[in-house]
Order: sequence, then structure tokens, then C-alpha cells
Amino acid sequence: MHDAVRGEGLVLARFARPTARSTTLAVVADPHVTPVAEGTWKVFHRTEARLRGAVASANRLGVDAVVSTGDLTKDGAPAEFDRVDSILDDLDAPFVAVPGNHDVPKAMDDHETPPVERFAKRYGVGTLPYVIGVGGVDLVGIDTATDESLFETHEGAVSADQLAWLDSVLDGCETPVVVCHHPVGRVAERVDALAPSSHYRLRNADALVEVLADHDVGLVLSGHVHWPAVDRVGGVRQAIAPAACSFPPAALLVHVEPRGTTVSLLPLVGRRGLEEAYRHVGDQGRGAAFVAAAEDGYFRGFPQVDESDDGTALRPRDPPGAPARSPSRGL
Repeated sequence: MHDAVRGEGLVLARFARPTARSTTLAVVADPHVTPVAEGTWKVFHRTEARLRGAVASANRLGVDAVVSTGDLTKDGAPAEFDRVDSILDDLDAPFVAVPGNHDVPKAMDDHETPPVERFAKRYGVGTLPYVIGVGGVDLVGIDTATDESLFETHEGAVSADQLAWLDSVLDGCETPVVVCHHPVGRVAERVDALAPSSHYRLRNADALVEVLADHDVGLVLSGHVHWPAVDRVGGVRQAIAPAACSFPPAALLVHVEPRGTTVSLLPLVGRRGLEEAYRHVGDQGRGAAFVAAAEDGYFRGFPQVDESDDGTALRPRDPPGAPARSPSRGL
């Protein structure tokens, strides 16, 4: 199991779309950075090291941008955001993010979490939602964590205003890649031991999928579940990134080029780190389901989707370690 999970370049999906000039994104989800907490299935005492590892990997690979699907912090405390910023200072590539449910004010907070507007200024273009050009793609970031109905829950939804905004801007995007925290698909369909729950899927996922399908959006990137999975939902391709903090600590590499897109796993730890994350899962609900899936051969079933003509991986044209290219606009 360990070797299957650890393999850099393990391909999750080969998608026929999106297509664009060669562009490479590192997708980092759910690092849950905290300078003080320890343990739990999220291995809090390693969260800073995991985000540093993601930064180092992105620098080594010379990606066009690092994209985070949210939950940068444990619970949105100001000191947690400060630690994230300190780590990101070492990143060579542009960085952009959308907020996760742990990054925004919640009723259960015992501290003053900065408003989402501050998150948008720190990790985007100052507003949410947004469109940013990176290489050959248009990153379309939306907020699924701060709808007024979500203050007392960690579930996700897309506001009516954002759905209308998407409907108005997507036709102007040549190669849109939508970024959000909560997934549009049900991961439970791929992980038998994971109980179906709206907590893992947008409340109004069908409404979002309808808008994206109407505009022929090629790919949605999300996180939240802490587990890698790819799927097609209503004709819309989705890639769910694993968590940087928990078993198996990893990110995604998304390679877009003229003949299609390859989504592959980017491990953030070696054998010892993987075994430590495995030990911390214990019998804690969601994590235990993921361990059971791994032991049942989940990773040996990759790629989960293969739309390539010849069954071979779609690779970026630039070699690993090439200098990062500047995005076309917005960063």
C-alpha cells in the first residue's frame, strides 16, 4: 500500500479536456496550518512542514501557479494565517486560493476570524468570485464557504449571486478551470466505507453543475474531503485534491496542454511521513474509511478516468525544474 500511495506521478485521470497551451498547476488542498495544535487524524503538528513541502515541490517543478482549494488554516485564527503567509514567502510561483469552511468566520469559533474579504485580498485579486489568467487557462475562483446559510455549519453552497456571475462571465473565458472548496460530486460513490453525506458535497451542487455544463466548462478543482478522486458529474469533469495534512499527505499536479489534461498525485512525504499519517488516523471516522479504501487497493485502480486516445499520460512539454512562466494576466 505504501509504495502505491507514495509514487510521484501516479496518474488519477487523463482528460480529453480542458486543452490549452502547456500549463502546469500545483493544487494544494486542506493544509490546515496551525502553529500550536498537535495530533488528531489531521496530524496538526506537521501542518507547517507539509505546506513547506508543497512549496518546495512547486519550486522544484517550476509550475505556472499554485492553486489552493481552501482550508489553509486549522480554524481561521489570525496567527494561523500569519504562519501560512510566512511559508508562502518562499514560493517562486504565483499563488491563488479560494476559502474553505475553516478559513471563514463560523459560529463555533473561539477567536475572531478575519472576514472573507481579507482572505480575498491576501490570496486572490481582492474580490470573490474572480477570474485570473494563468498560462493557457482561466482560473475561475468561487466561494462555497460563506453563504449566509452556512454560519453554523461546515457544509458548502454557491450563492445565487455567484451562480448568476458565473453565467455571465464563463462565455468570456477561453479555457475556464473552476476552483472551489466543496466538491460537486459524491466521493462516497468511490469509497465504499465513507457514509454518504451532504457535508462532503455542495448543497446545491446540481445547480452549479447545470451552469458549468451550459458553458462547457472543462474542469472543476476542489478539496474538502481530504481524499483524491476524479469523476464526471453531469458531463463536468471534477478533480478532488487530497489533503496536504492527513493520510495520504499529497497535492495534485494538473498538466494542461493542446491534447488534453493529466491529473497526477504529488506526495508531500516519504515513507516515514506516510506511516505517521496512517498511525494518526486510528478509528476516526472519515480517516478510517480512507485507510480501508487504501488497503482495499484504491490507488491500484488509478487512473480512475482515462479519455486519452492511446492510454498514455498527457505530459507537460517543459521538463521538471524549468523556470516558472508568468501568467497572462491578473497575478
